Amino acid sequence: MNLIKKFKKPLFAIALAGAFTACSDDDDSLPVEDGNGKLGIYASANYSSNAGKNTVLDGPVVDLSKFLINLEEIELEYDDIIGDDNFYNSEEEIELKGPFELDLLSPTPVVITVVDAPNGRLEEIEFEFDKNENPDSEIYEQSIRMEGTIDGVPFVFWHDFEEELEVEFEEGETNTVISNDQNSVVINFDLNSVFDATTGVDLSNAVDGNGDGIIEISPNDEDGNRDIAEAMKEHIKDKIDLLDD
Repeated sequence: MNLIKKFKKPLFAIALAGAFTACSDDDDSLPVEDGNGKLGIYASANYSSNAGKNTVLDGPVVDLSKFLINLEEIELEYDDIIGDDNFYNSEEEIELKGPFELDLLSPTPVVITVVDAPNGRLEEIEFEFDKNENPDSEIYEQSIRMEGTIDGVPFVFWHDFEEELEVEFEEGETNTVISNDQNSVVINFDLNSVFDATTGVDLSNAVDGNGDGIIEISPNDEDGNRDIAEAMKEHIKDKIDLLDD
């Protein structure tokens, strides 16, 4: 089932999979008993090294070796929780503390976390991007990082933005219901759209300004690519696909 939802901040999308059931907002009686189910939260990325090429205007060939993100917190908000209002010490929301450091260049979705979730209507999910605070991490003091090549030249993109993205289920539409079962949420980053030279970011304009052999794309602007770094950040946030169940 294709669940189109309304987003309160930058365009966001999720895939809902597994044994979710739905009921109308107009239904006063939620057909769910007191209890809880399991909720798996996953992340994935669509990517092909041919993404920079198109039939209208050839862009560069971008080969990625790493795509790292750092999520500080994930919050699940309910429209209605059945039974224990103090589940996870919260009346209608569950806060999952990270940090969650993920490398999304995987052929299958990466597990962020699996939690016990109270039965009820899941209304909203929030994801908080933040800088990694582990000095031993590859993504230390960064919230997102990519490594790879642009037409064979090594490049690194990173950003240290801190931002919370919220997704809210449409009022008047179906609500996701957890009912003593196993469920999953998959967040998919569409990197093919990000690297599309026409509709996304054209990395042929990225330069190795300091001549050290690496194209650096970051807010620090060591190579003169700050504007591209900002565009990359915005496109990554915006181009997250809604998948069909």
